[in-house]
Amino acid sequence: MDAPAPGPTATAVGLEMFHHVGEPFDHFDDCLGFLRERQVRSADPRVNGGWSTNTSLGHPVMEATGWVAYAIGTARTGLIADGPDARAAYAWLVNNQNTDGGWGSLAGCPSRVWLTCLGLRALYQLNPYAAAITTGLEWLMAARSESGGWGEIPGRSPTVTHTSFALVTILELRPRWNDTRTLPAFEWLTAHLDTTRLDDRDARVESYNTSVLDGSSTPVVWQTIMPHYGLAFAASALLRHPRGAPAELITGAFETITSGQLPSGAWPNVHGGSGESIWSVAPFVSALCDLRRVSPAMPSDHILWSPSLVVIQRADAGDQSLTAIIRAQRRSRFARAFGRHWSVALLSLSALLGILLVGLDRFSWQDFTLGLVLPLGLFVTEHYRNRRTT
Repeated sequence: MDAPAPGPTATAVGLEMFHHVGEPFDHFDDCLGFLRERQVRSADPRVNGGWSTNTSLGHPVMEATGWVAYAIGTARTGLIADGPDARAAYAWLVNNQNTDGGWGSLAGCPSRVWLTCLGLRALYQLNPYAAAITTGLEWLMAARSESGGWGEIPGRSPTVTHTSFALVTILELRPRWNDTRTLPAFEWLTAHLDTTRLDDRDARVESYNTSVLDGSSTPVVWQTIMPHYGLAFAASALLRHPRGAPAELITGAFETITSGQLPSGAWPNVHGGSGESIWSVAPFVSALCDLRRVSPAMPSDHILWSPSLVVIQRADAGDQSLTAIIRAQRRSRFARAFGRHWSVALLSLSALLGILLVGLDRFSWQDFTLGLVLPLGLFVTEHYRNRRTT
Protein backbone atom coordinates (compact mmCIF):
# COMPACT_ATOMS: atom_id res chain seq x y z
CA MET A 1 0.00 0.00 0.00
CA ASP A 2 2.65 2.53 1.01
CA ALA A 3 5.72 0.33 0.45
CA PRO A 4 7.71 -0.10 -2.77
CA ALA A 5 7.02 -3.86 -2.98
CA PRO A 6 3.89 -4.45 -5.11
CA GLY A 7 1.01 -6.27 -3.46
CA PRO A 8 -2.22 -7.81 -4.77
CA THR A 9 -4.46 -5.54 -2.70
CA ALA A 10 -2.96 -2.29 -3.94
CA THR A 11 -2.84 -3.66 -7.50
CA ALA A 12 -6.51 -4.62 -7.38
CA VAL A 13 -7.57 -1.27 -5.90
CA GLY A 14 -5.60 0.54 -8.61
CA LEU A 15 -7.23 -1.54 -11.34
CA GLU A 16 -10.68 -0.93 -9.93
CA MET A 17 -9.98 2.81 -9.71
CA PHE A 18 -9.16 3.03 -13.43
CA HIS A 19 -12.25 1.00 -14.23
CA HIS A 20 -14.43 3.19 -12.01
CA VAL A 21 -13.20 6.35 -13.67
CA GLY A 22 -13.54 4.81 -17.12
CA GLU A 23 -9.98 5.58 -18.19
CA PRO A 24 -7.77 3.14 -20.17
CA PHE A 25 -4.81 1.63 -18.34
CA ASP A 26 -1.69 0.64 -20.28
CA HIS A 27 -0.61 -1.95 -17.69
CA PHE A 28 -3.96 -3.68 -17.37
CA ASP A 29 -2.70 -7.04 -18.69
CA ASP A 30 0.45 -6.84 -16.58
CA CYS A 31 -1.65 -6.32 -13.46
CA LEU A 32 -3.90 -9.26 -14.28
CA GLY A 33 -0.84 -11.44 -14.79
CA PHE A 34 0.57 -10.33 -11.43
CA LEU A 35 -2.70 -11.12 -9.69
CA ARG A 36 -2.85 -14.54 -11.33
CA GLU A 37 0.71 -15.23 -10.21
CA ARG A 38 -0.07 -14.22 -6.62
CA GLN A 39 -3.31 -16.22 -6.39
CA VAL A 40 -2.77 -19.05 -3.90
CA ARG A 41 -3.17 -22.68 -5.02
CA SER A 42 -3.83 -25.38 -2.46
CA ALA A 43 -5.69 -28.64 -1.94
CA ASP A 44 -7.38 -26.98 1.05
CA PRO A 45 -10.64 -25.38 -0.19
CA ARG A 46 -10.36 -22.69 2.49
CA VAL A 47 -6.97 -21.66 1.14
CA ASN A 48 -7.24 -22.25 -2.61
CA GLY A 49 -8.15 -19.25 -4.76
CA GLY A 50 -7.45 -16.46 -2.31
CA TRP A 51 -4.77 -13.80 -2.03
CA SER A 52 -2.49 -12.87 0.84
CA THR A 53 -1.33 -9.42 1.83
CA ASN A 54 2.36 -8.61 2.09
CA THR A 55 2.02 -8.92 5.88
CA SER A 56 -0.20 -12.02 6.29
CA LEU A 57 2.72 -14.46 6.01
CA GLY A 58 1.41 -16.14 2.87
CA HIS A 59 -2.08 -16.84 4.23
CA PRO A 60 -4.97 -15.77 1.97
CA VAL A 61 -7.13 -13.22 3.80
CA MET A 62 -10.26 -11.20 3.15
CA GLU A 63 -8.28 -7.94 3.35
CA ALA A 64 -6.69 -8.89 0.01
CA THR A 65 -9.10 -11.39 -1.55
CA GLY A 66 -12.13 -9.14 -1.10
CA TRP A 67 -10.55 -6.28 -3.02
CA VAL A 68 -9.08 -8.49 -5.76
CA ALA A 69 -12.32 -10.40 -6.29
CA TYR A 70 -14.27 -7.13 -6.42
CA ALA A 71 -11.85 -5.68 -8.97
CA ILE A 72 -11.88 -8.65 -11.32
CA GLY A 73 -15.65 -8.86 -10.95
CA THR A 74 -16.30 -5.23 -11.86
CA ALA A 75 -13.77 -5.41 -14.71
CA ARG A 76 -15.42 -8.62 -16.02
CA THR A 77 -12.13 -10.48 -16.47
CA GLY A 78 -13.53 -13.95 -15.77
CA LEU A 79 -13.06 -15.15 -19.34
CA ILE A 80 -9.53 -13.81 -19.82
CA ALA A 81 -7.27 -16.84 -20.08
CA ASP A 82 -4.22 -15.16 -18.55
CA GLY A 83 -6.17 -13.48 -15.76
CA PRO A 84 -6.92 -14.59 -12.20
CA ASP A 85 -9.22 -17.55 -11.64
CA ALA A 86 -12.54 -15.89 -10.76
CA ARG A 87 -14.24 -19.21 -9.93
CA ALA A 88 -11.53 -20.10 -7.42
CA ALA A 89 -11.81 -16.63 -5.89
CA TYR A 90 -15.58 -17.03 -5.58
CA ALA A 91 -15.15 -20.43 -3.92
CA TRP A 92 -12.63 -18.94 -1.45
CA LEU A 93 -15.14 -16.27 -0.43
CA VAL A 94 -17.90 -18.80 0.12
CA ASN A 95 -15.69 -21.29 1.96
CA ASN A 96 -14.35 -18.63 4.32
CA GLN A 97 -17.71 -17.24 5.37
CA ASN A 98 -18.24 -17.75 9.09
CA THR A 99 -21.18 -19.77 10.38
CA ASP A 100 -22.75 -16.55 11.74
CA GLY A 101 -22.94 -15.17 8.18
CA GLY A 102 -20.17 -12.59 8.43
CA TRP A 103 -16.53 -12.61 7.45
CA GLY A 104 -13.30 -12.16 9.35
CA SER A 105 -9.79 -12.22 7.91
CA LEU A 106 -10.36 -15.91 7.17
CA ALA A 107 -12.70 -18.67 8.31
CA GLY A 108 -12.91 -18.88 12.09
CA CYS A 109 -11.72 -15.32 12.77
CA PRO A 110 -14.29 -13.02 14.39
CA SER A 111 -16.63 -11.42 11.88
CA ARG A 112 -16.01 -7.72 11.32
CA VAL A 113 -18.20 -5.11 9.65
CA TRP A 114 -15.56 -3.83 7.21
CA LEU A 115 -14.50 -7.31 6.10
CA THR A 116 -18.09 -8.49 5.77
CA CYS A 117 -18.77 -5.54 3.47
CA LEU A 118 -15.71 -6.48 1.40
CA GLY A 119 -16.94 -10.07 1.11
CA LEU A 120 -20.47 -9.04 0.16
CA ARG A 121 -19.38 -6.57 -2.51
CA ALA A 122 -16.97 -9.09 -4.04
CA LEU A 123 -19.53 -11.90 -4.06
CA TYR A 124 -22.12 -9.66 -5.66
CA GLN A 125 -19.79 -8.86 -8.56
CA LEU A 126 -18.90 -12.51 -9.12
CA ASN A 127 -22.34 -14.03 -8.53
CA PRO A 128 -25.21 -11.77 -7.43
CA TYR A 129 -27.41 -14.84 -6.80
CA ALA A 130 -25.10 -16.45 -4.23
CA ALA A 131 -26.92 -17.69 -1.13
CA ALA A 132 -23.98 -16.43 0.95
CA ILE A 133 -25.05 -12.86 0.13
CA THR A 134 -28.37 -13.32 1.92
CA THR A 135 -26.78 -14.67 5.10
CA GLY A 136 -24.08 -12.00 4.93
CA LEU A 137 -26.67 -9.23 4.71
CA GLU A 138 -28.56 -10.75 7.61
CA TRP A 139 -25.38 -10.63 9.72
CA LEU A 140 -24.66 -7.06 8.66
CA MET A 141 -28.14 -5.81 9.50
CA ALA A 142 -28.01 -7.58 12.87
CA ALA A 143 -24.65 -5.95 13.62
CA ARG A 144 -26.17 -2.46 13.82
CA SER A 145 -26.09 -0.55 17.07
CA GLU A 146 -29.26 0.66 18.77
CA SER A 147 -28.74 4.07 17.20
CA GLY A 148 -28.78 2.54 13.71
CA GLY A 149 -25.09 2.86 12.83
CA TRP A 150 -22.25 0.36 12.60
CA GLY A 151 -18.99 0.04 14.49
CA GLU A 152 -15.93 -2.13 13.79
CA ILE A 153 -17.64 -5.18 15.29
CA PRO A 154 -21.09 -5.81 16.80
CA GLY A 155 -21.43 -4.11 20.15
CA ARG A 156 -18.91 -1.35 19.42
CA SER A 157 -19.94 2.30 19.21
CA PRO A 158 -20.88 3.29 15.64
CA THR A 159 -18.42 5.24 13.52
CA VAL A 160 -18.91 7.41 10.45
CA THR A 161 -16.52 5.19 8.48
CA HIS A 162 -18.17 1.83 9.15
CA THR A 163 -21.71 3.19 8.94
CA SER A 164 -20.94 4.76 5.56
CA PHE A 165 -19.25 1.66 4.11
CA ALA A 166 -22.10 -0.55 5.31
CA LEU A 167 -24.69 1.74 3.69
CA VAL A 168 -22.79 1.87 0.40
CA THR A 169 -22.53 -1.92 0.45
CA ILE A 170 -26.19 -2.54 1.27
CA LEU A 171 -27.51 -0.16 -1.38
CA GLU A 172 -25.10 -1.53 -3.98
CA LEU A 173 -26.50 -5.01 -3.39
CA ARG A 174 -30.11 -4.07 -2.56
CA PRO A 175 -31.01 -0.68 -4.09
CA ARG A 176 -34.61 -1.03 -2.93
CA TRP A 177 -33.54 -1.04 0.70
CA ASN A 178 -33.38 2.77 0.65
CA ASP A 179 -36.30 2.83 3.07
CA THR A 180 -36.87 2.28 6.79
CA ARG A 181 -34.25 -0.49 6.75
CA THR A 182 -31.44 2.01 6.19
CA LEU A 183 -33.01 5.35 7.14
CA PRO A 184 -31.98 5.20 10.85
CA ALA A 185 -28.36 4.72 9.80
CA PHE A 186 -28.56 7.69 7.42
CA GLU A 187 -30.06 9.82 10.19
CA TRP A 188 -27.23 8.82 12.54
CA LEU A 189 -24.68 9.60 9.82
CA THR A 190 -26.04 13.07 9.05
CA ALA A 191 -26.06 13.89 12.77
CA HIS A 192 -22.44 12.82 13.38
CA LEU A 193 -20.56 13.66 10.18
CA ASP A 194 -17.90 16.36 10.41
CA THR A 195 -17.43 17.61 6.86
CA THR A 196 -14.31 19.61 7.77
CA ARG A 197 -12.16 16.50 8.35
CA LEU A 198 -10.91 14.04 5.72
CA ASP A 199 -10.65 11.28 8.31
CA ASP A 200 -12.94 9.95 11.01
CA ARG A 201 -11.48 10.73 14.42
CA ASP A 202 -13.17 7.60 15.81
CA ALA A 203 -11.85 5.26 13.11
CA ARG A 204 -8.77 6.74 11.46
CA VAL A 205 -7.06 3.35 11.67
CA GLU A 206 -8.56 -0.09 12.24
CA SER A 207 -6.05 -2.39 13.92
CA TYR A 208 -6.41 -5.98 15.11
CA ASN A 209 -4.48 -9.24 15.38
CA THR A 210 -5.14 -12.29 13.24
CA SER A 211 -4.02 -15.76 14.31
CA VAL A 212 -4.10 -19.08 12.48
CA LEU A 213 -2.83 -22.59 13.18
CA ASP A 214 -0.26 -23.26 10.51
CA GLY A 215 0.09 -27.06 10.67
CA SER A 216 1.31 -26.94 14.27
CA SER A 217 -0.02 -26.37 17.74
CA THR A 218 1.59 -22.92 17.84
CA PRO A 219 -0.57 -20.22 16.26
CA VAL A 220 0.89 -17.78 13.77
CA VAL A 221 -0.09 -14.21 14.58
CA TRP A 222 0.19 -11.01 12.57
CA GLN A 223 -1.22 -7.53 12.98
CA THR A 224 -3.50 -5.93 10.44
CA ILE A 225 -3.65 -2.15 10.17
CA MET A 226 -6.17 -0.55 7.82
CA PRO A 227 -6.25 3.25 7.35
CA HIS A 228 -9.68 4.78 6.76
CA TYR A 229 -10.68 8.07 5.17
CA GLY A 230 -14.18 8.42 6.57
CA LEU A 231 -15.27 11.53 4.68
CA ALA A 232 -14.90 9.89 1.26
CA PHE A 233 -17.09 6.92 2.21
CA ALA A 234 -19.60 9.22 3.94
CA ALA A 235 -19.92 11.38 0.82
CA SER A 236 -20.60 8.30 -1.31
CA ALA A 237 -23.19 7.09 1.19
CA LEU A 238 -25.02 10.41 1.50
CA LEU A 239 -25.43 10.64 -2.27
CA ARG A 240 -27.72 7.60 -1.82
CA HIS A 241 -29.80 9.06 1.03
CA PRO A 242 -33.41 7.76 0.84
CA ARG A 243 -34.75 11.29 1.29
CA GLY A 244 -32.35 12.85 -1.16
CA ALA A 245 -28.74 13.88 -0.77
CA PRO A 246 -28.47 16.52 1.99
CA ALA A 247 -27.16 19.49 0.03
CA GLU A 248 -25.27 21.25 2.84
CA LEU A 249 -23.40 18.12 3.95
CA ILE A 250 -22.62 17.06 0.39
CA THR A 251 -21.34 20.54 -0.46
CA GLY A 252 -19.20 20.70 2.67
CA ALA A 253 -17.81 17.21 2.16
CA PHE A 254 -16.72 17.76 -1.43
CA GLU A 255 -15.33 21.22 -0.68
CA THR A 256 -13.10 19.59 1.95
CA ILE A 257 -12.15 16.76 -0.42
CA THR A 258 -11.24 19.01 -3.34
CA SER A 259 -9.40 21.57 -1.21
CA GLY A 260 -7.51 18.84 0.67
CA GLN A 261 -5.93 17.28 -2.41
CA LEU A 262 -2.15 17.65 -2.55
CA PRO A 263 -0.25 18.86 -5.65
CA SER A 264 0.85 15.23 -6.23
CA GLY A 265 -2.78 14.23 -6.76
CA ALA A 266 -3.03 12.23 -3.51
CA TRP A 267 -4.52 13.29 -0.19
CA PRO A 268 -2.70 13.67 3.16
CA ASN A 269 -1.52 10.51 4.89
CA VAL A 270 -3.98 9.50 7.59
CA HIS A 271 -1.01 8.55 9.80
CA GLY A 272 0.33 12.09 9.59
CA GLY A 273 3.50 11.11 7.70
CA SER A 274 4.74 12.32 4.35
CA GLY A 275 4.35 8.98 2.55
CA GLU A 276 1.55 8.39 0.05
CA SER A 277 -0.35 5.21 -0.70
CA ILE A 278 -3.17 3.94 -2.85
CA TRP A 279 -5.48 4.41 0.14
CA SER A 280 -4.86 8.15 0.08
CA VAL A 281 -6.23 8.28 -3.47
CA ALA A 282 -8.77 5.52 -4.16
CA PRO A 283 -11.55 6.43 -1.67
CA PHE A 284 -11.62 10.03 -2.87
CA VAL A 285 -11.58 9.08 -6.55
CA SER A 286 -14.50 6.76 -5.88
CA ALA A 287 -16.44 9.51 -4.09
CA LEU A 288 -15.79 11.99 -6.90
CA CYS A 289 -16.95 9.42 -9.46
CA ASP A 290 -20.12 8.86 -7.43
CA LEU A 291 -20.76 12.61 -7.43
CA ARG A 292 -20.65 12.49 -11.22
CA ARG A 293 -22.73 9.32 -11.64
CA VAL A 294 -25.25 9.09 -8.78
CA SER A 295 -28.28 11.26 -9.46
CA PRO A 296 -29.35 13.40 -6.48
CA ALA A 297 -32.94 13.43 -7.75
CA MET A 298 -35.59 11.29 -6.08
CA PRO A 299 -38.56 9.77 -7.94
CA SER A 300 -40.99 12.23 -6.33
CA ASP A 301 -38.88 15.35 -6.93
CA HIS A 302 -39.72 18.07 -9.42
CA ILE A 303 -37.03 18.70 -12.03
CA LEU A 304 -36.94 22.09 -13.72
CA TRP A 305 -34.95 21.64 -16.91
CA SER A 306 -33.81 24.41 -19.23
CA PRO A 307 -31.09 24.50 -21.91
CA SER A 308 -28.60 26.05 -19.46
CA LEU A 309 -29.90 25.10 -16.00
CA VAL A 310 -31.27 22.06 -14.16
CA VAL A 311 -32.98 22.58 -10.79
CA ILE A 312 -34.12 19.72 -8.55
CA GLN A 313 -36.92 20.76 -6.21
CA ARG A 314 -37.67 18.33 -3.38
CA ALA A 315 -41.22 17.05 -3.20
CA ASP A 316 -41.54 18.15 0.43
CA ALA A 317 -41.03 21.78 -0.66
CA GLY A 318 -44.71 21.82 -1.61
CA ASP A 319 -45.93 24.77 -3.62
CA GLN A 320 -43.17 27.14 -2.49
CA SER A 321 -41.57 29.12 -5.26
CA LEU A 322 -37.92 28.56 -6.09
CA THR A 323 -37.13 32.13 -5.00
CA ALA A 324 -38.68 31.55 -1.56
CA ILE A 325 -36.73 28.32 -1.10
CA ILE A 326 -33.41 30.00 -1.96
CA ARG A 327 -34.13 32.87 0.43
CA ALA A 328 -34.99 30.39 3.22
CA GLN A 329 -31.72 28.55 2.60
CA ARG A 330 -29.77 31.81 2.87
CA ARG A 331 -31.50 32.72 6.15
CA SER A 332 -30.80 29.25 7.51
CA ARG A 333 -27.13 29.50 6.47
CA PHE A 334 -26.82 32.87 8.22
CA ALA A 335 -28.40 31.47 11.39
CA ARG A 336 -25.99 28.51 11.42
CA ALA A 337 -23.01 30.81 10.86
CA PHE A 338 -24.12 33.04 13.74
CA GLY A 339 -24.56 29.96 15.93
CA ARG A 340 -20.95 28.95 15.27
CA HIS A 341 -19.43 32.43 15.69
CA TRP A 342 -21.75 34.17 18.16
CA SER A 343 -18.90 34.96 20.58
CA VAL A 344 -16.98 36.84 17.86
CA ALA A 345 -20.12 38.76 16.94
CA LEU A 346 -20.78 39.67 20.59
CA LEU A 347 -17.18 40.81 21.13
CA SER A 348 -17.19 42.90 17.93
CA LEU A 349 -20.55 44.49 18.75
CA SER A 350 -19.43 45.31 22.29
CA ALA A 351 -16.20 46.88 21.02
CA LEU A 352 -17.99 49.03 18.41
CA LEU A 353 -20.66 50.13 20.87
CA GLY A 354 -18.03 50.95 23.49
CA ILE A 355 -15.97 53.04 21.07
CA LEU A 356 -19.11 54.92 20.06
CA LEU A 357 -20.05 55.69 23.67
CA VAL A 358 -16.50 56.75 24.52
CA GLY A 359 -16.53 59.09 21.53
CA LEU A 360 -19.80 60.62 22.80
CA ASP A 361 -18.26 61.04 26.28
CA ARG A 362 -20.83 58.68 27.77
CA PHE A 363 -18.13 56.19 28.89
CA SER A 364 -14.57 56.57 30.04
CA TRP A 365 -11.81 54.41 28.60
CA GLN A 366 -11.68 52.58 31.93
CA ASP A 367 -15.41 51.75 31.69
CA PHE A 368 -14.94 50.65 28.09
CA THR A 369 -12.09 48.29 29.01
CA LEU A 370 -14.04 46.86 31.95
CA GLY A 371 -17.06 46.31 29.73
CA LEU A 372 -15.05 44.12 27.38
CA VAL A 373 -14.09 41.66 30.12
CA LEU A 374 -17.27 39.55 29.88
CA PRO A 375 -17.50 39.27 26.05
CA LEU A 376 -13.76 38.67 25.85
CA GLY A 377 -14.04 35.89 28.42
CA LEU A 378 -16.92 34.32 26.50
CA PHE A 379 -14.91 34.54 23.27
CA VAL A 380 -11.88 32.82 24.79
CA THR A 381 -14.05 30.09 26.35
CA GLU A 382 -15.89 29.41 23.09
CA HIS A 383 -12.66 29.43 21.06
CA TYR A 384 -11.07 26.93 23.46
CA ARG A 385 -14.12 24.68 23.35
CA ASN A 386 -14.15 24.69 19.54
CA ARG A 387 -10.47 23.74 19.41
CA ARG A 388 -11.10 20.89 21.83
CA THR A 389 -13.87 19.49 19.62
CA THR A 390 -11.82 19.75 16.41
